[in-house]
Amino acid sequence: MTHPEHDLPDLSALDFRLEGYTLADGSDEYLFHALTTNHDCLAPLVTHHTDDGRNSYLVLLDTAATWDIPGSPQLLAMTLTRDPDKWTFRFDAERHPLISLAQRWLIVRGAAPDAVRVPPERTGARPADALTTVLEEQLMTSGTRYDVVEHYTDDCAEYETSVLALDTDPTSADKPYRLFLETWSPDSPTYTLREGAFRNAEAAWEWMESREGPLPAPRTSIPGVLATSRAGAARTTTRRSPQPPPAALPPAKPPTPPSPGLRR
Repeated sequence: MTHPEHDLPDLSALDFRLEGYTLADGSDEYLFHALTTNHDCLAPLVTHHTDDGRNSYLVLLDTAATWDIPGSPQLLAMTLTRDPDKWTFRFDAERHPLISLAQRWLIVRGAAPDAVRVPPERTGARPADALTTVLEEQLMTSGTRYDVVEHYTDDCAEYETSVLALDTDPTSADKPYRLFLETWSPDSPTYTLREGAFRNAEAAWEWMESREGPLPAPRTSIPGVLATSRAGAARTTTRRSPQPPPAALPPAKPPTPPSPGLRR
């Protein structure tokens, strides 16, 4: 989520529904308050509360992340689990570079896929084409298929987020490293998501640095109407990234800077 804000939701609408509740024993109170104290920096993109009031699933845009370590992810996924008998709650949180990965994280933790989709009535940035929508759905519902290796969010010049992931699906064994590029339009609240396939991480970073030739499209089963779109999109993906992405984040902590071996 790298584009300057376009009609973000009302920040005052952020509601954790925790009035009267206290953190359960063993919970990290310092971390919870560190994540949620600055409400004016958190914009709710997805907010779902179960009917019984016990669970909440949220995806928040952290607008303050732009001032953090360069490349820091700007999305925060959070689960809240309440015990109404004891009036206590527990939480879990993790930062993500793409909204589809944040949604995936919530689904793995019990959220229904339809419950954590971005509401159609929400204003703000939208997928620019059908291929972007298909790839986001693929990532959102992928479960444990993709292991994120590294990522980088550039919101200063390129407005591009790059995510390198290891695809554990047997059908991707020949080129298991997948590079997902989310690129934002500087003139409109739309973005595209594209996928490239590589034999190893080094090949992916070499392409990222040189941008020579089209983004190598993977051999995947996508609707025929999108096949041409994917090929054409690959040929036009020639933007440059300032540097290879830093290491993937541990849960809800700042990103790890790139290792010396990844700098060229």
